[in-house]
Amino acid sequence: MEMNNRSSLKINMILNAIKGIMGILFPLISFPYVSKILGVVNLGKYNFSSSVINYFILFAGLGISTYAIREGAKIRENPLILKKFSAEMFSINILSTLVSYALLIIFYCISSKLHGYRSLLFILSMQILFKTIGVEWIYSIFEDYLYITIRSILFQFVSLACLLIFVRTDSDVNKYAIITVFAVAGANILNYMHSKRYCKFRVTKKLNLKRHIRPILILFAMSVTVTIYVSSDITILGYLCSDETVGLYSVSTKVYSIIKTILSSILVVSIPRLSAMLGNGARTDFDRTASDIYQTLITIVLPAITGIILVSEDIVLLLSDETYIEASPSLRLLGIALFFCLGAWFWGQCILVPLKMDTVVFRVTVVSAIVNIVLNIILIPFWKEEAAAFTTILAEGISFFWCSIQGRKHTKLSGIGRTYRKVGIGCVVIAVIAYFIKIAISSLYLRLISTVSVTGIMYFGIEIVLKNEAISDIFIAAKGKFKKNKKRNIGGLS
Repeated sequence: MEMNNRSSLKINMILNAIKGIMGILFPLISFPYVSKILGVVNLGKYNFSSSVINYFILFAGLGISTYAIREGAKIRENPLILKKFSAEMFSINILSTLVSYALLIIFYCISSKLHGYRSLLFILSMQILFKTIGVEWIYSIFEDYLYITIRSILFQFVSLACLLIFVRTDSDVNKYAIITVFAVAGANILNYMHSKRYCKFRVTKKLNLKRHIRPILILFAMSVTVTIYVSSDITILGYLCSDETVGLYSVSTKVYSIIKTILSSILVVSIPRLSAMLGNGARTDFDRTASDIYQTLITIVLPAITGIILVSEDIVLLLSDETYIEASPSLRLLGIALFFCLGAWFWGQCILVPLKMDTVVFRVTVVSAIVNIVLNIILIPFWKEEAAAFTTILAEGISFFWCSIQGRKHTKLSGIGRTYRKVGIGCVVIAVIAYFIKIAISSLYLRLISTVSVTGIMYFGIEIVLKNEAISDIFIAAKGKFKKNKKRNIGGLS
């Protein structure tokens, strides 16, 4: 039973990772195209507008998704209770969406800076509504990652086709925004229609706010951290510097966001499983599963960071051109921030939140957010995009160390030091191979392809030889499934 649970969790991780990896296809093709077609200034305008709207998307969502996943996972076997709970969550989300639109209108009226971005803000603001009706949290409750993966891939390809057809000149920035909204709208409309197989959503006047509002608001404060770490940098850059500076930093944050999305996929799928274990009082299973997840996180994150630091200039050139090369230092800094970001996410969302230690994460969020904003305001006028990336490291570092110290008081992780040593050896090999490839190959594309493929094969080969549990578990699960299917086929033939 334990191996089956671990195997299914690994499969969910792989499915969500596939979703994230396929999500690379759209940015890898679209972002170089968009950055060259729109230019640094128009790209800066788009990303500044998007960073503003992200705050209101965040407010509309509150902490409802995380709270719904945590609590819904405990009652998913009881349809009547889940139906009532889902109606309350959906109705609260609708209310917060209306309030978010009202605040956006007020903010636009009092901030003259935003008046020059009116059309972009209007178009991108439609994402607020569509994200609300998407109810993606119901799929996480039931761990239906296959549907989410297929749906995401479908709309990524459709959006990519629209981009290549309709965005042709530097004046097509609004068309680019419309295509972005289309991808969100289509995916979330399908979500709402398909969600009926799990639960029929309805609006109710009985919101049960007395029970829900406090944990939702605390989780909302935690969600603010993620947006502040990325969006506040761009927003403050937009206010204190030029659209060109925002355009340069957009390249770094695009890579950072892509990789963070992929790597965080191994964490997202674990929240409902961990919450269900705590709901059943299975603390031993909780500790064992948490250890397994953290070992997997270390195994994937550290080599990714190593790669970003070593080939940052090549990544920038791949995604844009020589005019963006100044984005390389900030990309290297954000690569370091990935370790603290995902570590904080593990300890906060996977450990402290299921343990209902929301207030601890709330305090961490407040301190980290204040540090990030204050240092951005002080340092950005001097060092621009590099200052924005550096403050991200500091803020993420505060969250990581604070959450890990609190989490270790209540959770016993095993085998972590051993995994660090094995992964460290693999990262050293990656660095050596990447160094020699850089010297030997002058072609950008050939150098990147060679670096990724050769270092990837060597790294996983070394981890298998060193018997890294995070990787060996996947091979054991796959081997067991292959044997099971083989026996079934043989039995069918007989």
